[in-house]
Amino acid sequence: MNQAGKADVVDEHSWPDTTVTLLSRPARLHHIMRHSSEDDGGLLDEVGASAEDRVLIVGGTTADLLCASVRRGCRSAIGVAKAPAHPEAAEVVVAPRVCSLEQAEEIAFCARKALLHGSHEGRLAMRLPGAGEARLGGLVARLKALGYVRVRLRHARGDALVVTGRFAALLPSV
Repeated sequence: MNQAGKADVVDEHSWPDTTVTLLSRPARLHHIMRHSSEDDGGLLDEVGASAEDRVLIVGGTTADLLCASVRRGCRSAIGVAKAPAHPEAAEVVVAPRVCSLEQAEEIAFCARKALLHGSHEGRLAMRLPGAGEARLGGLVARLKALGYVRVRLRHARGDALVVTGRFAALLPSV
């Protein structure tokens, strides 16, 4: 196959986005890692993810956080492009790149469902790049209304804000 022919090869498992038309899966993974929004597991640090936790990663590029979860020895890790209507049970939900307050609320609602089925206290962490602190008052109130406690806002690198909250797992009645 000549060079011109290689450019026309499309992997049926590749994204429809033309900017990520790459020839091999390792090259796609390299592209994902290079354009990653979270390369150090910082959101996992924010919520203290550990070996007992199942992790759900919502939105953004998830490969780096999946790898960080594996390095920490987490029980499992799942990455999804957007908040699912019926998420898998988890003890930790992280969203590395939340683009709007509406998306943050959608993720928080999804996370609540996942954390309700977790085996112990659930934790949520979301990174909101470019979000003004003044605009997040409504989000904090909404998180508290959904049952999150110890909701915190913290400035991260650049102009990003990190929102964290905890959700107490329901204890079975005896």
